[in-house]
Amino acid sequence: MKTKRNIFITVLFLLTLMLSACGGGSSGSDEIIMDEPVPAGAEDAMVVELEFTVDEIIPNTVTIPAGQKVLFVIYNSDTKEGDLNEDHNLVAPDIGLQEMIVIPGQTIRRLWTAYDVPGEYRAGCTIHSWIDMTIIIE
Repeated sequence: MKTKRNIFITVLFLLTLMLSACGGGSSGSDEIIMDEPVPAGAEDAMVVELEFTVDEIIPNTVTIPAGQKVLFVIYNSDTKEGDLNEDHNLVAPDIGLQEMIVIPGQTIRRLWTAYDVPGEYRAGCTIHSWIDMTIIIE
């Protein structure tokens, strides 16, 4: 009888442990923030505001000093019903600009340190290949 009770308690403990490990709900880490706060360290950054529309990035050219800390503030106004995908991303791997995804109606704020080699570089949306812009590094 005591063995059955110990087995029952062990099974109950393991079941409780498994359920608590699964979480049973949203962890909050997947929560989408529609208006991201300014990240720490942005105090002395150059602010570059961009807007994704249905078919372009506004402005489509920005000039940034080489090595400058940049705070991108990117808004996605593309909420066209029936569009294949209203999400957009901005990426420029040639200059170390990692992908930044912005969903319809969202504003994101991300820090980046500009490339240190002067030139004109393409940045664009890999979701919509026709949407791109030029980043001029001086």
